[in-house]
Amino acid sequence: MVNRIALILSLCVGGANGYVAMPSHHVSKHFLKTSPSSRRSTQLHSMYQNHPHWPDDASPSEDFSINKPIFYNDFDDLIALTQEEGQFWENPSAEQSSSSIPSNLRPTRTSDTTISDFLNARISQVTKDSRQLLKNWRNGHAESFGAFTINEQYLRNKEENKEDGPDSIPYDWVRRVDIGQYPRVACGSAYGSIFVADATSKQVMGVARGVHYSENSDEYANALDEQLRQCIYGEYDGGGVLDVAMFGKNVVASSGREGGVKLFKLLEDGNQAELMPQGDVKALIRLMPGALPIVVTCMKFDSYGRLYLGCSDGFLRIVSFPQDFIFGDDFDLNPQDLHVTVVPHWSDQVPSPILSLDVSEELEMVVTSHVNGNACLYSMKEHEDVYNMASGRREQVGVIGVWNPFTADKSYARSVTFTSKDSLHGPKYAVVVGGGNGEVWVNDIYPEYGESKTGEVFVDEYVQKFEPNHVGPVISLCSRPEGLIVSVGHDGMLRMTQTWIGLKNPKKATPWPLYGLGGYKAWIGSVCIDDEGKRLISDGMDDAVIVHDFSEYEKEENSQ
Repeated sequence: MVNRIALILSLCVGGANGYVAMPSHHVSKHFLKTSPSSRRSTQLHSMYQNHPHWPDDASPSEDFSINKPIFYNDFDDLIALTQEEGQFWENPSAEQSSSSIPSNLRPTRTSDTTISDFLNARISQVTKDSRQLLKNWRNGHAESFGAFTINEQYLRNKEENKEDGPDSIPYDWVRRVDIGQYPRVACGSAYGSIFVADATSKQVMGVARGVHYSENSDEYANALDEQLRQCIYGEYDGGGVLDVAMFGKNVVASSGREGGVKLFKLLEDGNQAELMPQGDVKALIRLMPGALPIVVTCMKFDSYGRLYLGCSDGFLRIVSFPQDFIFGDDFDLNPQDLHVTVVPHWSDQVPSPILSLDVSEELEMVVTSHVNGNACLYSMKEHEDVYNMASGRREQVGVIGVWNPFTADKSYARSVTFTSKDSLHGPKYAVVVGGGNGEVWVNDIYPEYGESKTGEVFVDEYVQKFEPNHVGPVISLCSRPEGLIVSVGHDGMLRMTQTWIGLKNPKKATPWPLYGLGGYKAWIGSVCIDDEGKRLISDGMDDAVIVHDFSEYEKEENSQ
């Protein structure tokens, strides 16, 4: 039995969600010293076999069995299997009808091969499901629905004729959205409120009203200058929250036009829940008399609970929290316990405001997009020296690469994301940038940049442009493994595009538009994909948050 358990532990790793994850996407043990949450990146095999520009190193007929080992985690099933196996040998004639193990996977006479057979069958099923899920994404097969409305209380008051009372609240609009541990979703509103909701039950769980600047607010001063506001919103400024980020089931961070970052935690007690304010990040508040706080335009948590902030002064900041607050039940956050790191700028010029950022834990990198059109790559390897362009020396943290695809028309880089694609020679990576002119560009990057003495990380000869352009700025980007890119602009169109990364002949591998999802309003502000790689979530529908579930389509097909 000891050997059998060792076999289980050696073959099973990752999240307990049943999706395929490649070992190259595990978080490096040097990335952080803390314990990770359940968030994981997904890595799925490609099923796109009919594309005319299939990469040379991954033919349509490739045998997936010779690829890297497929990892998954189903400890519950395996524990049940070993328990029922013991019961089976004690009483082979015992009734097993209530077993949670499928009949074709129950123990046979050879106990040593039982778990091996079960693992093989499970791997085969998970691989099949993962390929079907990826196919659904590429074909646009999804169940789409409004997950919840932030005007639940407003509508209830209206039904009870209380909309004009002393405790009345205004009709509100969703302006930013982020996914925590699904189905938990956080969003910010036009009136400066923060909501946490459950997308499955379609109910708002907690709300902090009016905590950020809005046009109807008298409590806060607007610190957002006009040029930066134009870059963030273009011609469609819906007001309210600048960005929101969620970690796990209950930790939320948000930023508004008054500057700084506010923190919240959802307190749950049975059927009751309340979104409790936890103070501000004090390091973003300037101490000079009359000086406004630093405006945070974008933010994102990693799977260890560190919060990355893109700021109006052009600097990337990283906020580290006490472990009891992030992973425990501590609701008494002391702002003095927060540690804020300011990453050095890469040149002697005045830093350009950051408009968007993304984090890759596989590469241990962060990428930011700027008003001057630059996309900057940062190394977060704490225990490995890298070439820092800011100092010209090899240091632990710093900017390792800069790329500007908008030099022709001097457009700003409005949005940015990492993307990846697996191949027989290992995973390939790229950076995708969306501009204020509606263009989207993709550029491969070298993950082995640490060996470079010049700091060159972008593969300039692999630069590709998406066609056609969006109408208006590309407000938000997100990606899914296998090079799938979701882009959205002020044209109200959410587009899915297939990119081809790491090809030897890039001129034959232009990004391929797959389909678009229409009907969104021009005020759409954000799109994001959950950690299981199953769902796409966005705002852009007034007071509702929209979910496109690509896993439910398969279930509906199989049930018919």
